[in-house]
This record gives sequence, C-alpha cells and structure tokens, in this order.
Amino acid sequence: MLVKKVKLLQLFTYEVLINVFKNRNANFFFSVNGRPNITTISKVELKKILCFTMPFFGYTATQENTQSNIDKKPNIKDKLAEADRLFLEDKYEDVVNILEEYKNLNDEQVLWRIGRAYYNMSRCEKNCGDKRKNLIMNAHELIKKALSINPNIFEVQKWAAVLIDEYCSIIGIKERIKSLEIVKSHMERALELNPKDPTIRYMIGYWCYSVADMPWYQRQIASSIFGATLPTATYEEALEHFKSAETLQPLFYSKNLLMLGKTLLKMESKFSAEYYLKMVTQYPAKTVDDLEAKKEADKILKSSFGYY
Repeated sequence: MLVKKVKLLQLFTYEVLINVFKNRNANFFFSVNGRPNITTISKVELKKILCFTMPFFGYTATQENTQSNIDKKPNIKDKLAEADRLFLEDKYEDVVNILEEYKNLNDEQVLWRIGRAYYNMSRCEKNCGDKRKNLIMNAHELIKKALSINPNIFEVQKWAAVLIDEYCSIIGIKERIKSLEIVKSHMERALELNPKDPTIRYMIGYWCYSVADMPWYQRQIASSIFGATLPTATYEEALEHFKSAETLQPLFYSKNLLMLGKTLLKMESKFSAEYYLKMVTQYPAKTVDDLEAKKEADKILKSSFGYY
C-alpha cells in the first residue's frame, strides 16, 4: 500500500504536536535547538501522534517476471501459467480458485502466487475491515511457508517484503517499526536474486525515500515510546534506485516517474523534477495507480511550479 498525501499528513500531525505542547503549559519547554522536548508528553499522547505520522511502505503490483523454476507435473505448470495470466487480468479470486487445490503441496511457486492474489484482493474497495485483515494474515502465513521451503526465489523474497510490511501494519505501530529493517533485507535479497527487475528497485527506492522523509519528531516519538532506533536513508540513495529502475525498463511504472520527480524536488533539482512530473501527467492512465500518480503530479506542479 503506497503513501497517499504524505505531506498533508505530516503537516497535520505537526500541527497536532504543536497543539499538544500548547495545551501542556506547565510541562512544555523547548530544547536548546528550539525543538520541542518530547519527553514531557505522555505515552498516550505520543501514540496518538505517531499513529498519524508513520509512513506506509507498500507496493502496488505491476507486471513482473513470473517464470517458474518448478519442475513438476505438466498440469501444475499449466495451472501456474493460467494463474499468471489471470493475475495480469486482475482476476485475483480466479487465481486463488485454480491454485487452492495445490496449496497443501508445500510448493513455494503456488504459495507466493496465492499470497500475491490475496494481497491484491485486500486492496479492492469491497474488501475492508476484518475481511481485508484476514486476507493479509492468510497471505502472510503463505509467504512465511514459502520462505521456509525455498528462500532463494526472487518472487518469494519480493512478496515477503510486501506482505511482512502489510502484516505488521495491521498488528500495530511497534511491529511496523521493528519490521522496517526486515522488510528492507527481503528487498535487498530479492535484488540479489534478480538485479534486472525494475519493480524491486522501485520498492527499495520508495523505502529509502520514506525513511529519509521521516521528520525528526517521528523519530524522537518512536524512541520515546518504544525505545526503537529507526533506520536511516538518504534521498540520494532513493534517487539511485528510481533511476536504476527506469534504466532497466523505461516508463514501466507511472509512480516510479512520480517518485523521481518528488525525490529530485527534495534535492532542490527543480528543473529535473519538473521534467519527470510532467512525464507523469502525460502517462497513459490505465490503472488506479496511474490516476493517483497523475493527480499527485498535477498538485505538485501547481504548488511548486505555478502550473494551472
């Protein structure tokens, strides 16, 4: 699941933070550098703030290399090929239906595909609340099983990163924080297994951008509540991955172009940022992701470049 309106959320939470400080006159004071001292706020208040501000690291599935190294009965191979075809047609329930009978064969190729289908089903508007939670939890169990069978498959590692992140976001903020490094390790292993896949480059780039973009007060809050030290990353690292993804497969994903623009804007390279953001607005909108990317690019071009 990708971040929506990150800047607005951060501005909102910063205002919440300031309001909390203002309402605690007796206990509120500023540190030497002028930033609020968060140690004076109660853990309940901190949790309320943090639940609005933690970024969401997600991945919207695009077309990927689904070649199987499975060497079993032809009918299973045929089912896997049919499942991949149905997945690309967004028929996720059909994918589950045709692979369900093979779920107990302890075959990692079957397991990660069903997990991937469950994840995409969870993103449908009709699947919300407990239904969405159950889909993610089932997908998480399947990918854990696939990892235990064979961790040396690109798709298993890639979907482990996606599903562990989603699962931890359901469990709670503490688990999400603890999982950040684990999620990255799965992405990096996937990259080792298939360095030519652009989507894993996008995922790592997005992780780096989200961590780099995390405000100081989120880090201090996480430390105050959970005693956790959040990982670090830079916009330069994010940019490297987004550019590598585009080199591997130009124009493969509208949101990779969007993130190139946003990252370059953060690095104050406005000319290049404008170039990529304009590319997003001209990108053929075929999916929900494309429409979201266009909308965000339009907004940035208006606010940062004066487009109307």
